Amino acid sequence: MENGARRMTRRNGYTLIEMVITLSIVIAMLGGTLGLVRLVRTSSKHASDAAIHRQEIRRLANDLRRDVGSAGAIEVVELRLILESTNDSRITYEFDSETWFSRSIKSADSKQIASDRYLIDERSQVKLRLQPISDENPETEPSLVELTITLPDRPSQPIQILAAPRMPN
Repeated sequence: MENGARRMTRRNGYTLIEMVITLSIVIAMLGGTLGLVRLVRTSSKHASDAAIHRQEIRRLANDLRRDVGSAGAIEVVELRLILESTNDSRITYEFDSETWFSRSIKSADSKQIASDRYLIDERSQVKLRLQPISDENPETEPSLVELTITLPDRPSQPIQILAAPRMPN
């Protein structure tokens, strides 16, 4: 009977194999959770950066359209746009190959009146050119300012900003 009684006793606790399997499942779940959290953080940062860049481009477009609209003379030299204003001030837009467009306003005596910067992704490609409004007389007629910004996350969808001077009456 002693033999039969031994078989009927229950042991308390878990075996080493059960503990190892449980711990490996818990570790795998924690690793997956941490990876997912890292992915969400990275995605959130990219979305936030993209929103900031779009906001800066929108601000640049608004200022550019306003300044070109009130400009008397327009000149483009490489990635520099020079606007001679009707009130004897000079507005210069310049793309720095690092991360921004800069805008500076100087008076007729070359004193700095104002300056501003627009944050653009440093991997963006920028093109700046004058485009004739009509083909009839491109030398005497005002030109459109065409600014094209190709963002690295949207290479097939460049952002094109057109700014036109006010037409004389």
